[in-house]
Amino acid sequence: NEIMDTIQTLVFSKDKNNEIKLNALASGKFFEVDISENLNPMKTLGYFDSPDKDTMIVHLSYGSNGGEAILSQVHLEVNIRSLCRPKDDFNLLKLNNIKRYDVLVEILKLLGLSCELSTIPSLTPLYLLSSDKVLHNTFLEWLRRNMITEGLITSSKVSLKFVSSFTETMEITPLLIPVVTDMEAFSSENFSFERYKQNLDTRILGKIVLFSEVTSTTMNLLDGLMYKLPQEMGLIAIAVQQIQGKGRGGNTWLSPVGTALSTLLIIIPLTSKLGQRIPFIQHLVSLAIVEAVRSIPGYQEIDLRLKWPNDIYYSDLMKLGGVLVNSTLIGDTFHILIGFGFNVNNSNPTICINDIIMEYNKTMNTTLEPLNADCLIARSVTILENLINIFQEKGPNGILPMYYKYWVHSGRQVRLRNDEGPLVWIVGIDDSGFLQVYEEGKDVITVHPDGNSFDMLRNLIIPKQ
Repeated sequence: NEIMDTIQTLVFSKDKNNEIKLNALASGKFFEVDISENLNPMKTLGYFDSPDKDTMIVHLSYGSNGGEAILSQVHLEVNIRSLCRPKDDFNLLKLNNIKRYDVLVEILKLLGLSCELSTIPSLTPLYLLSSDKVLHNTFLEWLRRNMITEGLITSSKVSLKFVSSFTETMEITPLLIPVVTDMEAFSSENFSFERYKQNLDTRILGKIVLFSEVTSTTMNLLDGLMYKLPQEMGLIAIAVQQIQGKGRGGNTWLSPVGTALSTLLIIIPLTSKLGQRIPFIQHLVSLAIVEAVRSIPGYQEIDLRLKWPNDIYYSDLMKLGGVLVNSTLIGDTFHILIGFGFNVNNSNPTICINDIIMEYNKTMNTTLEPLNADCLIARSVTILENLINIFQEKGPNGILPMYYKYWVHSGRQVRLRNDEGPLVWIVGIDDSGFLQVYEEGKDVITVHPDGNSFDMLRNLIIPKQ
């Protein structure tokens, strides 16, 4: 059959007002409906978007006791990672993976099954982990001098109760979390602190870790410490899961296992080169994440890229990470919380770094090992500290050649203001970190996001002079 094992366009529709169109892998067969035979009622749920509209998914009853079946001649069940397909097929199936899940959910609902998330994971205690015992003890001594009451650091977002050990009777709430200070008590199946330390090579950043298996959001964990902590104590919060992860515009979500999730505290003097160009921080962090993978020997061609201003992409096709920066100026010093998350090992419903590595191995006949979140967080922080140092010495020109090497916008066009606005060419980033565009016959101008779009390249606006 000429359509066997090929990608075809499927239209799935349980009713006229609920239609999903997606690309899916064909089995090579379809259902023939013979209305002359006295068959049980059969409803077409899916067909190929072709002149013949071949029937591919059907819903029918069975027997006299209310039996039901849904039959499919497209491979909705197949994990894309398990397929050996050309790269273009892999990309197309990955782009449609969320819709594949949507169709599977609708099928299960038609069969009377519930597809709702049954439980939200419970919050877990934090663990205080340090790169060496001297630093650990120095931090604990600083805590003892700065705690308002015994063991407590208060904050309007989340207060931290430092304890030597955790017992099941201790309460954990979104507003009060115990922090276990005994490093010997720490163990995790999802995070190797030893691997983190092996990949961390910084002078300050990321040396002291607040780790949680499940927390509301890492963005709140450092709030009570960020304005008091000595600069030489580089603090980072890391979680396996967030139940209220934060994104642009206040968006929240439940973060799955397999994602690298962290919030890093950095201190930047106002009078420094970076202090005068704070928007560049999001670019440095995004670049550090991409470099964390692509600077590993053998992984240089893993196709991770940068989308302005703060997204991590697979090629120019799918987002797999992002950066959120909150900065506060106190006196002549910026106190900055950098939240970043990127998908390392959760293949569904979209794509992760290890998917890309596996596909690269198939295409190039290589044997690159999958990567871990703990390793990549440490490498990202290490590279970020180096990029900050370069920027402080050389300014934007010290960073932009490397940034442009990975960004997805070379030779791309966007529209200003709205979908009917003038078409302009993206030409680069200005000295403040904002996008520069060129309209034919006019000068190069700087544009900003409108602040309302999920896609930051939509509805770009020209700031008032």
